[in-house]
Amino acid sequence: MQAPTQTIPLDLTVAEKGQATARLEFGESLQGIIRFDLKEEGNHVLAVSVSYTETESEDHERLRDRSRTFRKLYQFIAGPCLNVRSKVSDLSPRGPENRKHPSAEPMSFALEAQLENMADGPITLEKVSFSPKPSFTSASINWDVAWTDNGHMDCPFLMPRDVSQAAFLIKQQPKPKVEMTKDGRVTLGQLTIQWRTSMGDPGFLTTGWLTSRKRS
Repeated sequence: MQAPTQTIPLDLTVAEKGQATARLEFGESLQGIIRFDLKEEGNHVLAVSVSYTETESEDHERLRDRSRTFRKLYQFIAGPCLNVRSKVSDLSPRGPENRKHPSAEPMSFALEAQLENMADGPITLEKVSFSPKPSFTSASINWDVAWTDNGHMDCPFLMPRDVSQAAFLIKQQPKPKVEMTKDGRVTLGQLTIQWRTSMGDPGFLTTGWLTSRKRS
């Protein structure tokens, strides 16, 4: 697989019981599945090489094996399936002592994320989780805390360009020390989203480190 920034070799075992080769009689076919996580946007090229040996008849008596190889290229463009827009609101006390010294009182934040389906078909959001830094805890206030009458979660179903919103409450723990960026922002954690397409294909996305607004 040739991705925009790298080339990744992919192994495919199509024979039964893990054998490297397979024998096909006339009219038979063989099928294999290659799985590859698309992590880059842009042009991709899948190169498939097949080597096989066929038996030919000579003078209606002798048989000989002839090795052949052919190669096919499959080109496609990978685009973003999900667009994430996040907003962090500071719920901490507004006193001047808290703004200058974050450790004066426990801080708390509200994280809102808008998830837009950028794919050509519908997707189902299966899980949205927030992994906070060790100095924080988080609580989900999304659909995963609401269950239907039959005991199943009612996961959001998004058509193309539909938007769903997720939210988390983030609170500071006594320890360890809060991580701050050089410009005075609090590093909170990362957001992870998992979804599944209408064909059952899974997808996932993890954001970069989310931070609060600059504390002055």
